[in-house]
Order: sequence, then C-alpha cells, then structure tokens
Amino acid sequence: MKVLQILPSLEVGGVERGVIDLVRAMRHRGLHSVVVSSGGSLVGDLQKIGIPHYTLPVHRKSVLSLMQIPKLIEIIQRERVDLVHARSRVPAWLAWFATRCTGTPFVTTCHGYYSNHLLSRIMGWGKRVIVISRIVGRHMIDDFGVAPDRIRLIHRGIDLAQFPFLAPENKKRASLPVIINVGRFSPIKGQVEFLKAIHQLRRRIPRLEVWLVGSEGKGKTKYTKQIQETLRQFGLESCVKLLGTRRDIPELIAKADLLVLSTLVPEAFGRVIVEAGAVGTPVVATRSGGVLDIIDHNENGLLVAPGDVHGMADAMQRLLTEPETVGRFVRSLRQKAETHFALDKMVRETIEVYEEAQRKKKILIVKLGAMGDLILGTPSLRMIRQKFPEAHLALMVDKNLAPIVSPSPYLDEIIPVDRARFSHFKYLRKVASILRKEKFDISVDLQNTKWTHLLAFLAGIPERFGFRRGKFGFLVNRHDRSYDIIDAPVRHQFRILSKLGIKELDEELELWPDPAAENRVDAMLKKEEGQPDSKLIGLAIGSSLQWPTKRWPVESFKELALKLTQRYRCRIVLVGSNDDADTAGQFMQESFPGYLNFVGKTNHQDLVSLVKRLDILITGDTAPLHVAAAVKTKAIALFGPTDPRRHMPPGHGLSVLSKHLPCQPCYEGICRQEEQLACLKRISVEEVLETVRKQLET
Repeated sequence: MKVLQILPSLEVGGVERGVIDLVRAMRHRGLHSVVVSSGGSLVGDLQKIGIPHYTLPVHRKSVLSLMQIPKLIEIIQRERVDLVHARSRVPAWLAWFATRCTGTPFVTTCHGYYSNHLLSRIMGWGKRVIVISRIVGRHMIDDFGVAPDRIRLIHRGIDLAQFPFLAPENKKRASLPVIINVGRFSPIKGQVEFLKAIHQLRRRIPRLEVWLVGSEGKGKTKYTKQIQETLRQFGLESCVKLLGTRRDIPELIAKADLLVLSTLVPEAFGRVIVEAGAVGTPVVATRSGGVLDIIDHNENGLLVAPGDVHGMADAMQRLLTEPETVGRFVRSLRQKAETHFALDKMVRETIEVYEEAQRKKKILIVKLGAMGDLILGTPSLRMIRQKFPEAHLALMVDKNLAPIVSPSPYLDEIIPVDRARFSHFKYLRKVASILRKEKFDISVDLQNTKWTHLLAFLAGIPERFGFRRGKFGFLVNRHDRSYDIIDAPVRHQFRILSKLGIKELDEELELWPDPAAENRVDAMLKKEEGQPDSKLIGLAIGSSLQWPTKRWPVESFKELALKLTQRYRCRIVLVGSNDDADTAGQFMQESFPGYLNFVGKTNHQDLVSLVKRLDILITGDTAPLHVAAAVKTKAIALFGPTDPRRHMPPGHGLSVLSKHLPCQPCYEGICRQEEQLACLKRISVEEVLETVRKQLET
C-alpha cells in the first residue's frame, strides 16, 4: 500500500510532527508513503528516512490553487498511489478533485474544530473521516452532517520512546519553579489570560520562571504586542521569557515543573498535554474540547473554566506546592498516554482505516421500476454481493416496493424513494443531497433513465455504471453502449455487471416471502370452501392502467375458467389489484365451482405468498409472472405488445404464448391496428388449455 499525505506545509507543528511520526512508523511496517506540501523545515526529516516529498503551493487560500490539481493527478499516477490522506482544508479540496479523476480513495483527518462554512465542508467528504477527539467527531456529525458510520476516532499518538518518563522526585530541579505555556500566539489561545493568572500567582509564589513558546506567524504582530503590553502592565518582564517557535518542545516540557494550556475555545486535541504526561510534567488546562479526552479532573491533572484567571492561579499554586498530588497525577497521565495515546496505537488504527477505505466499497444499486422490474433485478443483487462480499450494498427502490426486498440477505440498506416524483428536479436534487452524504464509491444503474443517470452524477458518485442511453447517458462514466441490442432481461443487465468485473452469469430469480404474509394467505385460503387437496390455478386478469393492451380478453379468461373446472379437480384463483375489481365482478355472474377472488385483497407481500401456493398461473406480461418465476410456480405467459425475448423472466416451468404478428411488438398502451388487440385475441382458449395440460403432466 502507498499512501499520499497532503498538508499545507512541513514547518514545526503538532500536525506536521504527527505526519513525520506516522510515515516513519509505516515505513518500518513495510508500507510506503508520499508527502505533498508547500515545504518547510521538516522536509529534511522526510529525506533522512527516504520518504519522497513533492513541493507544491497547496497552502494558498486562492482560486489559483486549483491550478495544482493536474500536477497532483500526475503525482498520484506516477507514484501509483493507493489512497490520499488530506489533513487541511485547501489541500483537501485539491486532493478531492484529483481523486475524482484518478478513482483513488480519499480520506481526511479533522485536526481542528472548524467553523461551519463552505471551505470547511470538504473535511467531511472523505470516504472515512478521522477525528482526533470526541468533540471534533460530534462537531462533524452535528454541524457538518457527516454520517456517523464514516467517522473514525483516532487520538493523536506520540512515540513514547522519545519521551522518557521521569518521576517528579527524580527530576533535577532548577533554582526557580518553571511554568511553560505552548501554543500559537492568538487571542483564542488565552496567553493574555494566562499572564494575568501568573500575576496573581506571583503574589503567592514570588519567585517563578515562565516560558511562553509560540509565535503569531509571518507578518503578524498585533497579538504579540498585546502580550508584550500585558507583561509591562503587570511587571512580568523579569520572569516571563518569550521563546518563539521552537523545535525542542518535548525537551522544554520535560524541564518544566508545570504545563498550562490556556485556550479559550474548544481545543481539537492537545498533543502537548500528552507529551507532558509522557515525560512526567503535571498539567493545568482549560475545560474544553479535546482536552477532556486526555485530562480527568483531579485524577491526572486539573481543569479550569476557560478565561477563569483566578481558578487558573489556584490550580497552578496547588500543583507547585503539593508534591504528593503531582506524583499521583503524572503517573496516572503517563499510564493513560501509554494506553490511549501511543504512536503504535495511532499508526495501527490509521492503517486499519486505510485498509478499510480500500477494501470496503460502498455501492448504490438503482432499480426504480415496477414490481416485475424489481424482481428481475434480484439476480444482480446476488451477483454483486458475491463479487464484493465486504462491500456495503444499498438498493434504491420505490417506497411502495421496499418491503419486497427488505428481507434480502444481499443488502445492507434499502433507500426508499417516490419514483413518481423523480421528474421534479427539486425532489431529485433532495435525494441526490441525501446520497452525497452517504459517500458511495460506485453506482450501478439497473433502471437507466435520464433521471437515474442525472441522480448518480448529482450525488457525486465517482464510478457510475450503466447503459449509455438518452440525453444524460454521457454522465455514466463506466458505460455500456449496447442497450438497444435485444436480450433476455437478466442477461441484458449482466452487460452492466460485466463492467464491474463480474464474469459468471447467474439468472435465477429470488424472493423472500414475509412470514406475516405467509400466515395471512394461509388464513385466507382456509376460509374458502372447496376440496383442500384440489389444485389451485391462478388467473392474473388485469394489468397496469398504462398497459390495457397487455390484458387477455375477460371473455377468454371466463371461458378458460369454466373449462378448467370441468376438466380438472381445481379451484380458480383470481389475482389482481383494486383496478381489476370490475373485471373480477364479471366472474361472479357465472357459476365457477371453487372460485376464489383475491382481486384487491393482497398487498405486494401477500401476492408473493399467494402465487407461491398456486400450481399454475396464467398471466400476461405483468408482475405476477415475475413473482411466479421467482417462487418457482409454473406459469403460462400471454404476450401481446411486448417482446418476450426482452421481458420473459428466466425459470423452469414457464411457457410463452405469442402470435408473432407483424405489428408485434409495438410497446403501445393503445392498439392502433384495424383488428383491435389481435395479438392477444388470437391466442385461443384451447391453446392455453393444451399448455395447462402439458404443465400439469410434467
């Protein structure tokens, strides 16, 4: 595995030192790294351990920074990078665009408590979002909308071998107690409040030495001047030393008698606190942010409210005058550092995230057709699961049909939508926004409409598989152009799956009957009179309202029902929706021994259980035909305006009757021929009876 780390610079800092530690440790484990930054004093450390570094201006908050994207793509491809890890906002934007082009997994680490604006949003777009404290994780979930299943908490780790612990009683003490405060010079870091607390402390402990480590950064002096003015105002120039930016912070902390973290806002973590605990220096910190992951008040350190000058002075006094308390605190904090904040633990958990991001793909399968279309998609679900056994598979399906596939063992998630509203762009955009937060790696479009093509693109899914069809077909970037070539339905879908590397076709349809529906149908059948051992022959007498041309004439169904009951010991079961109630009423005008009317009395799950109990189903090209194929019920399909080569489901015990007239297939909901519905009317009752006979004999 080769991971590209991208960050603004490699100047001295907690993030930068953490990256150096990580890539060094990864190298010892035989894993490779590449680092991209704008450069800095730590580049030499990378060169010493043989880690390639590319210098690019990835730190500039400017639109011109987008010009670095082609260079970054070139680096990813040249170095054969397996994963990109971004650690700051501008580098993350550049890395995100580059990985969209290369198909490389993208991971982020949130090192800060980011303000909620557009520039920061990118930090929540990683396939996995690493957070360095619980408060940062909560912030990314609550304020940035990152799905909890993409969050990974990994505390910053330090190489404990470089931080030897020294108990307070064994420390060589300076002539004066030394208090150190480490942090970038900024009003939010609370250095002024810290100095005010030092002023109060000097009244109690007159002889002190204070080290302020940090600076404002290039070209900034406003807060530094405020610090200097505070020193003059309280007469602290003699005891406070401004040490500036230092590379020997661990050594300075080890020499100090007390570390104080005075931040006024939630600190993302607090690496210096862990370093202090590692070497045996006691800690006073403000009660906020990631500090709470490290310091347990009065167990391994002292916490004070942000900005509480008097409370900070009291806490500092206590730890400078109570050696037994200090001894207890530092031993407890060292133990916590070894358990929770060791470099080995951070490296191991980070590598696990890398492996997970590479291995565990998140795949969206889109199947928004009617019930029959959905059933025809079940072999694809199984084949995709077999190809990607560890992937997270989600199926987007019409909300009314979701219960049919919810028991599927191949799916991790069902995303129900209202397919009737997909032509409304506002609704489409809403669904795309929900999908974008899920961060799918792959979409498999088994519906292939202009709306589903557009949806996957708007959802930001990098690899979009499907047929290149219609005006938005160009949005499918892993496409097949053979949509118009006639083939059996599952084989037709398999052309898309083959693009995913699926090589073996498996056509068997599958459904998972609902136990409650099984019980309901059994109860309904028991209520009906008739011989319990007689055969059940189903007649699907209707079709959708959009396809009246798929209906075999009701007179033919009635004649067939009479002859079936005369020739065989059977009961006729009428199957259909509420829309077919009038047609079913015409049967009631006749005398049918054992006639069972289930029209309008079954939901989708009940229909599956009912068809499963039939001996034979006679139907047009409608959903019950596909149900029969899936539950292994014999069926006779009467095809009129549609082509059985395209729509006949695979399965055993299925027969097709079609007249193959010149006008077939027309795919019209209204017959425009002089002889109305000749394609179905010419299928005689005797033909169907003969097919029933053959079915019953096999």
